[in-house]
Amino acid sequence: MKLRLAVWGIFLALCVTPAFADSFHFTNNGLISGGGSDSGIGIVSCLTKVSFDGNVLFSGHVGSIAFDTGSFTGSLLGGGLFNVGTFEIDVNGFGTVLFANNFAGTWTKISDDLFKLVGTFSATVDGLHFNGTTTQFFELENEDGRLTFDDVHGKTCISPSPVPEPGTLTLLGTGLLSMGAFVRRKLAVN
Repeated sequence: MKLRLAVWGIFLALCVTPAFADSFHFTNNGLISGGGSDSGIGIVSCLTKVSFDGNVLFSGHVGSIAFDTGSFTGSLLGGGLFNVGTFEIDVNGFGTVLFANNFAGTWTKISDDLFKLVGTFSATVDGLHFNGTTTQFFELENEDGRLTFDDVHGKTCISPSPVPEPGTLTLLGTGLLSMGAFVRRKLAVN
């Protein structure tokens, strides 16, 4: 009975652990540069805060976040979908800490000049695979045929990708079953 309880405890611990994966959060505010056309937009914004699992690591002007929507379908002033874009995070003193060339998502008009961009991306940094999502708000005005951006702000969350380890779990399960059979046989002989 104690062995069964121990096996179930280990199994539950292995199943629950990935739910508590660590994540980085990046906050940006302000516009460094921006441009757009009917084929999409490109924006560089000030990175103002970096936190890890809710603990602030850096704050102030700590770098920049840049994104380009790549292939855009829909209306620039009405909304649409984008894919094959780029997403980049630069931290002062560290350089480019993340670059992804598979940025994709949606672009939605919220009010007269306010837009919301929600995008996802994945990247590999030093052999670690990350998934990220970003939500950006900005004002886009078309004055006299010229696009101007204003009030860019948003948040980006990056988490390590879950790594399936079926071989390791199978090996662990087989070992635990073998130990259980060995203990049971030992008890049956005595």
